[in-house]
Amino acid sequence: MKRRAKAIMIQGTMSNTGKSLIAAGLCRILWQDGYETAPFKSQNMALNSFITTEGLEMGRAQAVQALACGKEPSVLMNPILLKPVTDMGSQVIVMGEVQGNQKAMEYFRHKKEYLPEIRKAYDDLAEQNDVIVIEGAGSPAEINLKQDDIVNMGMAELADAPVLLVGDIDRGGVFAQLIGTVQLLEKEEQDRIKGLLINKFRGDASLLTPGLKQIYDKCGKEVLGVIPYMDVDIEDEDSLSEKLWQREKGEKIDIAVIHVGKLSNFTDFQAFAVEEDVTVRYVEKREELGNPDVVILPGSKNTISDLLALRENGIEAAILRLSEKGTLIFGICGGYQMLGRTITDSSGTEGEKRTCRGMGLLPVHTAFAREKTRTRTEGICSILSGEFSDLSQKKVKGYEIHMGESVREEGAEPFLILQGKEDGCVCRNVAGTYLHGIFDEKAFCSTFVRMLCERKKLPYREGKKETYEQYRERQLDILADTLRSCLDMRRIYEIIGLKQPLREVVPAQIEKESFAIIGRELEHRGICLPAEEEMVTKRVIHTTADFDYVKNLYYSEGAVEKLRKALREGACIVTDTQMAKAGINKKTLGKYGGGVYCFMSDEDVAKEAKERGCTRAFVSMERAAALGKPLIFAIGNAPTALVSLYELMEKKCVEPAGIIGVPVGFVNVVEAKELILEKKEEVPCIVARGRKGGSNVAAAICNALLYGIQEKG
Repeated sequence: MKRRAKAIMIQGTMSNTGKSLIAAGLCRILWQDGYETAPFKSQNMALNSFITTEGLEMGRAQAVQALACGKEPSVLMNPILLKPVTDMGSQVIVMGEVQGNQKAMEYFRHKKEYLPEIRKAYDDLAEQNDVIVIEGAGSPAEINLKQDDIVNMGMAELADAPVLLVGDIDRGGVFAQLIGTVQLLEKEEQDRIKGLLINKFRGDASLLTPGLKQIYDKCGKEVLGVIPYMDVDIEDEDSLSEKLWQREKGEKIDIAVIHVGKLSNFTDFQAFAVEEDVTVRYVEKREELGNPDVVILPGSKNTISDLLALRENGIEAAILRLSEKGTLIFGICGGYQMLGRTITDSSGTEGEKRTCRGMGLLPVHTAFAREKTRTRTEGICSILSGEFSDLSQKKVKGYEIHMGESVREEGAEPFLILQGKEDGCVCRNVAGTYLHGIFDEKAFCSTFVRMLCERKKLPYREGKKETYEQYRERQLDILADTLRSCLDMRRIYEIIGLKQPLREVVPAQIEKESFAIIGRELEHRGICLPAEEEMVTKRVIHTTADFDYVKNLYYSEGAVEKLRKALREGACIVTDTQMAKAGINKKTLGKYGGGVYCFMSDEDVAKEAKERGCTRAFVSMERAAALGKPLIFAIGNAPTALVSLYELMEKKCVEPAGIIGVPVGFVNVVEAKELILEKKEEVPCIVARGRKGGSNVAAAICNALLYGIQEKG
């Protein structure tokens, strides 16, 4: 019996609801959980494409989703790719090969003919995997397009896939989106929808609860998750990408990318995310250009038309003026062609036969051809002179995808040597290349940014130590963590027809993985903890699974280092519960000569408190004060213990080496903590402001302090 994968399909109420991102996240989760997983989208329309190892072309979104599954991208995952060349037509790519240009009506008349290719591609994937995550396109409720549909409900039927429908609350009207879409579908199509997702929510999800019930009442579909607005940095596929709306300049290095009309492969600039002090912004109008440190002309699907548009709107003239002033100008693929002297389209590859004058910044002449160059390649920068000399001999890798050949004038300098072949051109402060993904190579990207810093007489900061590939993997993990936290994954596994496994993690690795998840979620929330406090706060979050402690934990000046110094010199710890005492690592504490004391449950303490008419907490604090040792008080339960400690300090009966004030509760808890904060100038303290805390939190802080001593050696 042949293997046949289960399937789940993500459809949206409209374009740009986040289908691609959610599909990538589900791919990652299923892969993490041990299932052989692959993405699939029968028909993709995008200018951002990817070249496979075989030299075939597919949609970038499915390539990223494949990487989320730990798989090499394959055209089986995206059998049809449409690349718009005009507002009315597209280049049609089937199984990675160009079939020619077709107007929209022509394509719609013939698209059913591609159904065998789609079916075979899907079947081949299904035989190789446990589950296929299918992505739809646009909306399934476009009633004018439902006939002969091959990408939404038509594809769901072909694969017999259950559907999750995604709505975008950030754009408004999400209830109308979801209910309206369901009601416009046929009964059998409605039955395929097994759950709804609300995406891009900002704020407290509990506010949506009444609305979620009304959605169910009106259309009988359950909302299986409210997904927060995610700031994950994962490659986009089309012109609706929010990245293309970035306009603000950075404080240091300002990279201006010209947003041409048919901009393609803008993922070329994603790698700058791992560099400190670099801002990439997209320029559509002449007045937005300003004085950037470098102007980048990106790839274009319609090079001549886009060049003429830049000429008409004044951006070309502005670029020429910047070039004269010495600003670096860099072109990739179509942008490289624009920088040359002439572009000739003798066969009408981009619509009409014509020759166009280029910007004239590079001694290069380009002629279009019907055959498309598609290849993955690597090499080095040539030995360069002028402004780009720092890049000499740097390794590069990426892919070429273009329908033109550019020839340098005699004596002109090539920019790259790719597998023995010269590529591109460089002339003083202007350079161009056909190589997409050139900045993905860390050494090249870092050198490029360092070069810009030196020109601006700024210090260069190395940035993130990871490569772009490592950065992308981390972002995919953040995406998966976020979806796990807000989706009903138990129900989604039931819908797919798979058993939700317990993730196999070696016991010794559980804590390590937990801290990695915490780190990724903090990054996702845009939170950067002070270095001294980081591990203490993270351990508290690890203990409680509560990220509120990021803002609740108060540290007096130098508290962590002062408390660690006290422990290193033999200070003992006094707690108010046996639970906290049990949770503190006494073996590690003993290495430094310290011990743990808890008097609260002692019978004689209770007896004395009763006789004196005071609290056990007060007597316990007195007993501790009488020890005559350096003491750190770790209070996680009894606010009265903190009040008693404060009173003893007022009477000069005790001088703590430190206070960890994290009692939990409702009565006098907040007030007791604030009393201790009055002593923050006298004694180092860590206090959980508000009602939250507990014995486990007190123990976690103590252990974080002790482990920090060990790490520092």
